[in-house]
Amino acid sequence: MVASSQRTALLEKYRYINTEHTNWWDFVESDFIEDMKQVGIQVDKTYFSGFWSQGDGACFVGCLDNALTYLNHHHVDQFPMLRKLIEMGGGVWATSEHRGRYYHSSSVSINAECDPFWQCTNPKSELQEAVIQRWDGMVDKEIVDFEAALAEQWRTYMDDLYRKLEEEHDYLTSDDAVWETLVANELIEETDDEDA
Repeated sequence: MVASSQRTALLEKYRYINTEHTNWWDFVESDFIEDMKQVGIQVDKTYFSGFWSQGDGACFVGCLDNALTYLNHHHVDQFPMLRKLIEMGGGVWATSEHRGRYYHSSSVSINAECDPFWQCTNPKSELQEAVIQRWDGMVDKEIVDFEAALAEQWRTYMDDLYRKLEEEHDYLTSDDAVWETLVANELIEETDDEDA
């Protein structure tokens, strides 16, 4: 057994043994990227800082990978004109780009845009042209609302990523995890001290 005072000293000395020289966040990041793919978001890169100051957080750079998957997952009964546009072969895009030197959900710009209907159709009459113009006006309004809803959701995902990273970091620097690493790597010598 190791004396409690020796155990405490070892834990403090090696507190960051699990996080100092490794990409300890790899599993959290890869799970997050896969989860985002399932809802129609392609994450190209994640950024984070933390976990001890008010400005810490996480964000990602990426794009809308599958607009219909995203709409079906997050907005089942919303944005009918965007859905119609997609059905007619039009595109809907969204991107997030990091800006500044901090890494948190507010340090990205998130933008959405879409094709106009006139690019997806070939109107044969004035009436059809009038309908397409009306649809384009409606989709222009929808894309603004879609961008706002999408930005809110993506920032929520970024905040969730930060929480998961923080939880993993807290676990890896916990007494139990540090001690397990010390034992596994034979960095301690056990004695029969009764103070343990």
